[in-house]
Amino acid sequence: MHLQTELTTFNEEQLLDFYLSLSIQKRSEAFASTARAAEIAGLSQRTIQFWIEVGAIRALCVGRRYQVSLDSLKAYLRAKAERQAI
Repeated sequence: MHLQTELTTFNEEQLLDFYLSLSIQKRSEAFASTARAAEIAGLSQRTIQFWIEVGAIRALCVGRRYQVSLDSLKAYLRAKAERQAI
């Protein structure tokens, strides 16, 4: 699912509506816990939490846990890699 352009324009309420509209399988393809996002990116969970706090990646607070937009994470990592390559 590649909705990164669309997701970046969503406000928090729209992002929640989008998340809730997805089937459980689609949710797990589009979003991940901070622990899973950290594992995917090869980083610490605290780094993912920090990036959420500073607005570098999009995440949704569901209950007491964040669900990280994987498209947002991939886009941020891609941009970070491009900046380092210059």
